[in-house]
Amino acid sequence: MAYDDGKFGVIHRHWFGLTAKAGGSGDVITFNESESTPVTRFYPKGPIEILKLGVQTLATLGKGEEAFNLKGDGTTLASVIASTTSAPWAIASVAVNEVLDAGSYLTLIASTNACSTGSCAVFIDYKPQPDSTKKWDDV
Repeated sequence: MAYDDGKFGVIHRHWFGLTAKAGGSGDVITFNESESTPVTRFYPKGPIEILKLGVQTLATLGKGEEAFNLKGDGTTLASVIASTTSAPWAIASVAVNEVLDAGSYLTLIASTNACSTGSCAVFIDYKPQPDSTKKWDDV
């Protein structure tokens, strides 16, 4: 019998755009008025329950704030706003509490009408759903 994070409710955090300088390993998410989809399709190993959507401001934003929309298979799940009022490093987050089925994808859209330029890192907190096909002993 294999260990299953879903059985024990382990919460994971996946970052999009967190630089090595900020403790991550990715390239920063930069956007401008013509680039509004920093993540077109991300396929997490599912099914998962998305608990939270958050954003960390890494540098000053052109117009002071930026809205990010998280979509699952094209349907909006949540929105969060990054702000430079306490940046850099300020984090804003919202609860999502949506289940994403296996084989589904996430899209991250930056609202280009709110900000001209900027650099942010976005994250989702999620927990895998238990695999209903496995038979677990009662513990």
